[in-house]
Amino acid sequence: MHKKRLRICLLVALSVGGIVPVSLSAQEAKVDSLEARIRELEARLDSLLAVLSRGERPDTAAEAAAAELDALRAALQAAAAEQPPPDTTGEQTSRVRNLNVLNPEISVTGDVVGTYKAPAEGCDKFSVVPREFEFGFQAALDPYSYTKIFVAFHDGLEIAGYPEEEGGEEGHGHVHVEEGYFYYIGLPVGLKIGKFRQEIGLHNRWHTHALFEIDRPLPTVAFLGDEGLIQTGLSFTLPVITAGPGTHVGTLEITRSENEALFEAAKEIGFLGNIRSFWDLGPSAYLQLGATGVYGENKDAADPFDASLLALDVSFRWRPPRQAMYRDFNLKAEWYFARRDFGASELKGDGGYVQANYRLNRRWIAGFRADYLDNYGAGGEVYQLVPSLTWWQTEWVFFRLQYNYLKPESGDGNHTVLLQTVWSVGPHRHETY
Repeated sequence: MHKKRLRICLLVALSVGGIVPVSLSAQEAKVDSLEARIRELEARLDSLLAVLSRGERPDTAAEAAAAELDALRAALQAAAAEQPPPDTTGEQTSRVRNLNVLNPEISVTGDVVGTYKAPAEGCDKFSVVPREFEFGFQAALDPYSYTKIFVAFHDGLEIAGYPEEEGGEEGHGHVHVEEGYFYYIGLPVGLKIGKFRQEIGLHNRWHTHALFEIDRPLPTVAFLGDEGLIQTGLSFTLPVITAGPGTHVGTLEITRSENEALFEAAKEIGFLGNIRSFWDLGPSAYLQLGATGVYGENKDAADPFDASLLALDVSFRWRPPRQAMYRDFNLKAEWYFARRDFGASELKGDGGYVQANYRLNRRWIAGFRADYLDNYGAGGEVYQLVPSLTWWQTEWVFFRLQYNYLKPESGDGNHTVLLQTVWSVGPHRHETY
C-alpha cells in the first residue's frame, strides 16, 4: 500500500517537473532540471516521513533518496550563485532627453509684395519685392528661462511720394538678427536680456508680416525707423497692479542708443519707461491706454544733442465670445511728440494715426488707416490714407490688397497699389510677438 502511494507521488512529482518551461539558456535549463529533481525527491521524502510517523522503518532506498535530496539542494544553491544577473537593458528607458526635445521650435515666414506706383518718379512703376523672409527659433533653456531668436532678410518697399519709407530703395536687402534675447519666467519682476523690440506704442513689438497693413504708419517710420525701435540691453517688467476695474503694468528698459532714426546711432545709454492700463468694459470689449517716454544722448555727433520722445496710445477692441471667429472690431490710435535739444536750439516734430479693422467673416477683414506727420519741420506736413482688404486662405496663408494715397503739404497726391502674400510654417505662425 505504501509502495503504491510512493509511486503515485513520484508520478505527480515527475508530471509537475515536466511542465516547467525550459529556458533557451543552458544555465537556466540546468537550474530547472535541478528544481524538478528536488521536487521529486521532496515528494518521496514526504512519503517517508509519513511512514516514520506511523512507526514503520524505511528501507535503504528511501534513506538514499534523502541523501540525494540534500546533495541536490547544495547543487541548486551553487548553480544559482553561478547564474549571471538577468539582462534587463531592453526594458530600461533612457534618461537622456530625446534629440527632438533638445532642438528649438523653428518657424519660417515669407512676405512678398507687388506694387504699382503713380507717379513713379525715380522708381519703377511696377515692382515685386521679397520684403521679408524670417526664421524664428524658440526654446526653453531650463525651468527658469526661455529664448527667442529671429534672423531675417529684409528688402526695401517704396511708397510713391515717400521714398524713405520702409527701408528706402528696393533691391538693397540685407540679412540681420532682428531679435535675439532670453527672458526669465516665474520671477516677481520680468527680466529680458538681449536685442529686442522695445515696449513703445501699439505695434512696435509686432513683426512686419503680422501688421494689420502692409506698411507701418508714417510717424513710427519717421521717429523709430523702418523696422521700429529695436535695441540691445535690459528690460524689466514690473509686477501687475490691480486698482478698481483696471489692471496696470509698467516696463523699464535700459539699452544702447543705436537706433538711427531716433539717436543717429549714438552708442550711448538710453532709457525707456512704459505704462499700460487695461479696462474691461464687459465680456465682449476692453479698453487699453498707454504712455511711453524715451530719452537718450548723442555726444559724438557733429552737433551733439539730447533726444526725447513721448508716445501716447489708446486701443479699443470688441469681440463677442460666441462669434469670436466671425466678428472682431479694433480701433487704435497713437500720437508721438519728438524733440531734439542742441543746447542753443531745438527741433520738434509730431505725428499720429488712427486705425480701424473689422472682421467681416471668418476669412475677410476690412481695414482703414489715416496718418499725419510733421517730421521735425522738414518738408512740411504729410498726410496719408490707407484702405485695405485681407483674405485668409488658411491659418498659414493670407493675401492683402491695399491702396496708399500720400499727399505732402506742398505737392501733388501720390498713389500706390500693393498686393501682399504672406505664408508661414512652424508652431508660431504669424505671431504678433
